[in-house]
Amino acid sequence: MELKANMTFEEMARHMEENTYRIANRVNVGRYAREMGYRVYKPMIDGRIYLFYINDALATEKHRNDTW
Repeated sequence: MELKANMTFEEMARHMEENTYRIANRVNVGRYAREMGYRVYKPMIDGRIYLFYINDALATEKHRNDTW
């Protein structure tokens, strides 16, 4: 799985399981995401809190590549 600028918890957990020996749970996935340069975004949608991981550096890098 490839790293993207915006990833859901499930995507980040799958990436972590493919590339490390750790078992995916909320704490381990969050720590792994922060190590990779992501920040946590937790919006409440329809009364449920969802976890998203956002890497602004990847977003600006992709934007720069699109303009060429």
